[in-house]
Amino acid sequence: MKKSFVYLSALTSFMLLLSFLLPTVLLAKEEVKNWVDIVEEDNSITYEENPELFDSLQELDWKNIKSDDEQSLENIDEEIESGSIVRPFFWGLVARLVISGGKYVIKWGSKVFKKAPKSKVTNALKSFKTATYKTGSYTFKLTKTDMKHMLERHHPKYWNGTVKKNQTFYNPNLSVNQVKNIALSIAKQNSKTLRSKGTNSTFQVQGKVNGVKYVLGITRGHIKQLYPK
Repeated sequence: MKKSFVYLSALTSFMLLLSFLLPTVLLAKEEVKNWVDIVEEDNSITYEENPELFDSLQELDWKNIKSDDEQSLENIDEEIESGSIVRPFFWGLVARLVISGGKYVIKWGSKVFKKAPKSKVTNALKSFKTATYKTGSYTFKLTKTDMKHMLERHHPKYWNGTVKKNQTFYNPNLSVNQVKNIALSIAKQNSKTLRSKGTNSTFQVQGKVNGVKYVLGITRGHIKQLYPK
């Protein structure tokens, strides 16, 4: 009788423990399965963490993606090419859009980035101060709002999920400060064009920083656009 009571108590304890653990286990499996749908501050995952996710990634059919309205600024500089982006031979090492479970994600090497929560870019720009580039009698500004747009469109860590045709992305290791410095460097490389265009027009220029070509878009004295070419 005593043994039966012990066995019954042990079984009851095990069932109770299982009832607590089972929902957690099932939730963990669901999170792995629907990782893309979960909104979280750390919007990246590595191959080591979830190799199955990487095995299921699908390449995009660019024919089904809408044209990129960001590259259709008025009065585009004649020097800027407006055609499709030429992908380099090391395309596998460049951050690019792919599909996971029917949702767009960004793949960069052995990392995948999903849509980031709005709070992430807001927190990253808390201490950001307006940057300026002066050339001649003109001052070109890069405000917090301008930077927010760049990061949400082109930085994997702060990407807001928007997708446009031929959309390109920064190296995810770039800090906010580095992105700002790249924009100012491209502006400096094109100081003559900026002086001639002034702060009442909309145009694009291009330049190179650390071997990467970038397109810089300016609208009425504001640096509104920066993306890898």
